[in-house]
Amino acid sequence: MNQGAEKKEQVAAWTADTKVVSKHAMELKQLDNGVIIPPSGWKCQKCDKTDNLWLNLTDGSILCGRRNWDGTGGNNHAVNHYNATGYPLAVKLGTITADLEAADVYSYDEDASVIDPLLARHLQHFGIDFSSLQKTEMTTAERELDQNTNFDWNRIQESGQEVEPLFGPGYTGLVNLGNSCYLAATMQVMFSTRGFCQRYYSNQSLKEAFGTAPADPTVDLNMQLTKLAHGLLSGKYSIPATKKDDAGDAAQTTLTAKQEGIPPRMFKSVIAAKHPEFSTMRQQDALEFFLHLIDQVERINIGSPTFDPSRSFKFGIEERLQCPSGKVAYNRRHDYILSLNIPLHKATNKNELEDFRKLKAEKDARG
Repeated sequence: MNQGAEKKEQVAAWTADTKVVSKHAMELKQLDNGVIIPPSGWKCQKCDKTDNLWLNLTDGSILCGRRNWDGTGGNNHAVNHYNATGYPLAVKLGTITADLEAADVYSYDEDASVIDPLLARHLQHFGIDFSSLQKTEMTTAERELDQNTNFDWNRIQESGQEVEPLFGPGYTGLVNLGNSCYLAATMQVMFSTRGFCQRYYSNQSLKEAFGTAPADPTVDLNMQLTKLAHGLLSGKYSIPATKKDDAGDAAQTTLTAKQEGIPPRMFKSVIAAKHPEFSTMRQQDALEFFLHLIDQVERINIGSPTFDPSRSFKFGIEERLQCPSGKVAYNRRHDYILSLNIPLHKATNKNELEDFRKLKAEKDARG
């Protein structure tokens, strides 16, 4: 799969379960105000921005998008226009091509990227020949995926300073596949334990795992865990990344202070196969993924429990229940996690917590 097709597939997975037809699309009111949009040379009507521009599909206004948390992006003129007029739909200029399904349409009223089945008609109202336009900007989904994949964690560290890069065995990073930090964090912890290191690295070579795998090693979890363990622990991939020169000459490269890491795509495909949540590109809970992983590791080692590394996480719990009558009962079970009750009344950020609850209640009330 080439890089372009792979990126397209990731974006499709990112948006497939969230993008729906807008409730405004089929009966959208468009003003007969004589506005004709040129094929290029766009600029925000309120400022000098020439990128991140949105065309309001009701009155043809061209305005800049939202300002991002870090100060980049637009100046909020498009959303401010919606707040003043109530005109709900806008399409991002620079994402309109002959493939209208890929155009970025946003509904301010529904606060989401949406589908407009009548987008061709809505664009023609303003004289736009979409068949001749070329893509020049990322869609909202592509930008979200790009920011998740290439996020610079130094920007949110308390010190705000660059950390010293480390290289060698045990210092290999996992590439963010887009909202896959839950997987990366969990697997780094798993392979810091003796049980997982011995089972899939010290006591099993890649050749041995390949030899014991079924007909297709690409769908064998034991093979993929071994492959991931050797990638993380061997140090083979924990080396400074190379950077091509400005002309793209592969022969003229320099070493950078960062490593490329390894992308766990095949492992994610196997461990998440047929799972309704982990098979998507959405953010997930690390604890839920940990329990899913433990369950799958137990299954593949059911015939040889002595080799099961998940046993190192298992412990016994005995619960004592006493009735008012004085009778006592004991309940014993095995578990992998120990829940800790957090007294919310002792929280030091009660005001922020209350604001969050009010905001969540308001959103739930709006549906």
